[in-house]
Amino acid sequence: MPITIRVKQRHFYIYFKTLFFCAFAFFIAACSPLKNSKYEEYLSLKYEVPECNQTYTYSSTVTLSGTAKYFKRGVNLVTQFETENSAQVLKLKNMTQGDPLKDALPIKFAEVAVYSSNGQLVQCGKTDELGNLKALNTTSNLLIPATAEQYKVFVFSRMNHALSKVTVKANVKQDKYTNELHYISAIVSANGIDDPNVSLLAYARQTDSLGVEGGAFNILNNIYTSYKYLDLNTGTASLSCLSNKFDIYWKLGFNPAQYLYPDQDPASLANITFYDEKINSIFISGGKLGNISFEPARHFDDYVIIHELGHHIENVCGSLTTPGGSHSIITRVDPRIAWAEGWSNYFSAQVMYSSIASINPEFTTKMTSAGISNTAWTYLFASEGFSDSVQNIGSGSGFMFDLKKAGNNPDTWQVGSYIGQAFDKVDPARYPGEGHFREGAITRGLFKLSNVCGVSGTCITVSPISFENMWKSMDKITGIGQSTYPFKSSAAFMEKLKSLISPITWAATITAFNQAQTSEALHIYSDGIFTTALVNKWFPYGTYLTNTTSGACTLGTYRIEPRSDDPVLTGTNSDQRYSNHFYTIDFNQLNGLSEIKVDFTNITGTTTEFDILLFEEGYLFNGDYTCSNLASDGSCNTSYVPSRSTNASVVRSDRRAGNISSKVIRTLQSLDTTKRYLLNIRAYTANKSISSNTEYSYTIQNQNGANLCP
Repeated sequence: MPITIRVKQRHFYIYFKTLFFCAFAFFIAACSPLKNSKYEEYLSLKYEVPECNQTYTYSSTVTLSGTAKYFKRGVNLVTQFETENSAQVLKLKNMTQGDPLKDALPIKFAEVAVYSSNGQLVQCGKTDELGNLKALNTTSNLLIPATAEQYKVFVFSRMNHALSKVTVKANVKQDKYTNELHYISAIVSANGIDDPNVSLLAYARQTDSLGVEGGAFNILNNIYTSYKYLDLNTGTASLSCLSNKFDIYWKLGFNPAQYLYPDQDPASLANITFYDEKINSIFISGGKLGNISFEPARHFDDYVIIHELGHHIENVCGSLTTPGGSHSIITRVDPRIAWAEGWSNYFSAQVMYSSIASINPEFTTKMTSAGISNTAWTYLFASEGFSDSVQNIGSGSGFMFDLKKAGNNPDTWQVGSYIGQAFDKVDPARYPGEGHFREGAITRGLFKLSNVCGVSGTCITVSPISFENMWKSMDKITGIGQSTYPFKSSAAFMEKLKSLISPITWAATITAFNQAQTSEALHIYSDGIFTTALVNKWFPYGTYLTNTTSGACTLGTYRIEPRSDDPVLTGTNSDQRYSNHFYTIDFNQLNGLSEIKVDFTNITGTTTEFDILLFEEGYLFNGDYTCSNLASDGSCNTSYVPSRSTNASVVRSDRRAGNISSKVIRTLQSLDTTKRYLLNIRAYTANKSISSNTEYSYTIQNQNGANLCP
C-alpha cells in the first residue's frame, strides 16, 4: 500500500506487512507487549522536573570537565547505474538504517545537573557546541565543591539555549503522562583537590544500552540544527513565534498511536509518528510492541523528525489549517493537505541539505566512497527497521526519493503495492497547475527553486530564491499564515512569493521554471496560463468572491473541466484540480448575501451533473464515496461506494440528482456572518465516465440575479 499521511494529527507512516518476533536474547526484555496507555502506571499525571538553571557558589571549588556524546545509526546506500545523456551514471536509489556511526556526535547545549552522593543538587550547567560540560553560560568552567565525594552527573534531553534570533526550548520526554526526560548519567569520584573528569555516552544499540538513549539525543540534535538553520536563514524576519517551549515524546518500542486509540488492541494499530497542534507536541514512533528491528522506529529518521517539526513551525509561526483525512502521496489531493505536507517535506529537505554535516557527518563520505558525484542531501527518506553487522540483523528497509529529479520523470516506488510506479508524477502540459494538489510536486518544486542542486533543467541554476523569502511567504506576518488566508494552498504561497521577488527575476527565472515541461506544474493564476481572451479555466483554490455586478465579471467567464475519478491521479476521489472549483465567501465583502445560485452550460463533451456545497472553515472534504467500516488508520475494511450525502462540515448544499442546470443554496443570512466559508462547485463524477474534452461554463449569482465575481 502507499505511504499514507494522516494529517488530522499529522501522522507520518507507511503501511507494511511485518512479522513480530524476538530474534536475540537482548531483545527479550522488550518482547512482551507494552501496556495500553490507560494502564495503572499512567492513572495519575506527573509533572516535568524543574529545569536546572541555577548557579551555585562555593568558597572552594574544582572544575568538573568532561564530554557528553551520543551515537546514532547511519545509513546504508543502495546504488544503481542509470543512463544519463547517453552515459552510465551511478545514482543513489535507496537507503536503509545501518550500523551506528563510527564516531559519537556531541550532545549540544543540553541541560547538565550534578548531584552529591546523598542526592543534593550541587551544580547546574550545559554542554557546549562540542559536547563539553560547561557552566550555564556554556563557556565558563563547571565548578563543583572542592569536597571528596562521589558525584552523579546527569545530562538531560532538554534544551534552553539562546541563538542570535531565537531561543531553542525543547524537551524529549518518555511519555506524556509521566513527563520524564530521557537522560544519561555517570558517577565521578572527586578527591577535593584535583579536577575530576567524566565521559558520558548515549548509545544506539540495545546491546550497549537497553534504552537506546542515543535516540532521544538525536531527536534533540535535529531540533537544535533546525532552529540554527532558521536563525541563520530568515534574514530580518521575526522568530519570536518559536519562543515557547515544546515537547517531543518518544519511547523505545512504543507506538504513539496508542495515545490516540487507548481502547484498541495495540497490535491492531498502524505505526505512526505525528504532530498534535492542539498541544504543540511531536510524537515520534519508537517501534511497535517492543519491536524496533522490523517496525518503523523514527528516532534515527532525521528527515521524518524534522518533517514533524515543520508542522509545528507552520502552526506557531504561520497557520496550520489542514483538517485531516488519509491520503496517498501519489495522488492529487485536498490542496490544504498537499500544502501542509509539501511545506514540511521541503523544510526537512532544506535543513538536511544545508546541515548534513551536523546531522550525519558520515553521509558525504559514504557517497564519495560509493562513487556518487553529487554528495549533497537532496532526498526524502524514511526507514523501516535496521540492519546491524554486530547484532547480525539484516531487516533494514526504507523508501527514498531524489528531490532533484524532474517532476515528469521522478523516482519510482521501492516498497509496497506501488513498486515501480512514479512518485507523484506531474504533467505540466496536460495538467497545468496540478502541482498545487500534489505534496510531492510542492516538495520538489520549493526545493528546486531554493537551491542550485546540480541538475540542469530541473533546479534553479542562477540566483535561487532565499529561504528568507520562502519564510516570509509562509508566516503569519507577511505570508499566507495571515488571517486573510483561511483556506491555504501552495498557489496562494506562490503568489505571495511572487510579490516578494523582483518582476524581472520572476519573469526570467521563476516563470520559466514553472512552465518548463520537466518542472512541477506549480503554475499560478497571475502568470496568465489559465486565462485566454477573458476565459478562465481555473481560479486558485480559495479565491475570494468580492464583487457584485449586474453585468459581466471584469475577469471574464468561468469554465470548469470535469474529469473522471482516476485511481492514480485522485485516489478514486473527486478530482480537486479539475472537477472542483473553490471560492471564499466573506459576508463582510458580500453584504446582504442570502442566496447563491450557480448556472451551468455545457460547452463540449459529456453531459455532467453538478453540485454546490458550502463548507465552514476547518472543514473535512465531503467526498462522493463512503465506507461502512473504517479501520483506525483511516483505510477501508470493506469497499467505498458512491454517495451524494453531506458531512457535518457542509452548512448548505444542493446535491439534487439529475441533469439540473441550476443549483441553489439559500438562507445564508442565518449563518454566522462573522465567519468565512468555502463555496465548492463540483462535478458529480462518482463512478462516472467523462470524456477528457468535457467543459462547462458557469455563472455565480446572488438572490437578486447579480453576478458574484473574484
